[in-house]
Amino acid sequence: MKPIFIENFLPTQLLNFLNSYCIIKYSNLDNYNVDPQASSLIGVHGCPVMETLMDLSTPVIEQNLEKKLWPTYSYFRIYDKGSDLRIHTDRESCEYTVALCLGCEPSDQPYEIFIGEKDDSSDYKYFEGDTLVKCRIDHKFSMKPNNALIFKGMKTIHWREICKHDHFITVFLHYVDQEGEYKEFKYDKRKSLGQ
Repeated sequence: MKPIFIENFLPTQLLNFLNSYCIIKYSNLDNYNVDPQASSLIGVHGCPVMETLMDLSTPVIEQNLEKKLWPTYSYFRIYDKGSDLRIHTDRESCEYTVALCLGCEPSDQPYEIFIGEKDDSSDYKYFEGDTLVKCRIDHKFSMKPNNALIFKGMKTIHWREICKHDHFITVFLHYVDQEGEYKEFKYDKRKSLGQ
């Protein structure tokens, strides 16, 4: 499947609400739990607001993929200056991943997400854990607020290089095919969304 890039994914008022919610909620924390995958200060699994966004976005994602989907879980992250997302693939609950930028500062500067394959003949290298790995960049998407990217996170490696933004707010919405081999991961095997 070729990744699907969508500009203006959300209505402006909803995007503004979500951006403001994230800034207000997470700028007032006294303690931070560093997200080990991205070395960012904020990483939240299953936030009820983001789970609601995922649930309400399901018909749009189904229309783009021409499949009936089960939402599995959301993961919300605020990249900050110096954080990155190292090369990885996602787990079974992430048959289809939607990366959606909710806001950033500066807002006019994109932050790229890369999708590719490991390739020993490539000159490009980036980190997988603490090891530099040669890989081929098949797709590079310049993400700005309200840009969404649908891709197969479980099947293809993806990553982000060092963040130069003060903050870059992203929510990942994950889905599985209702008729596919990962259908048992509906709601990430929880009783319901938001748990």
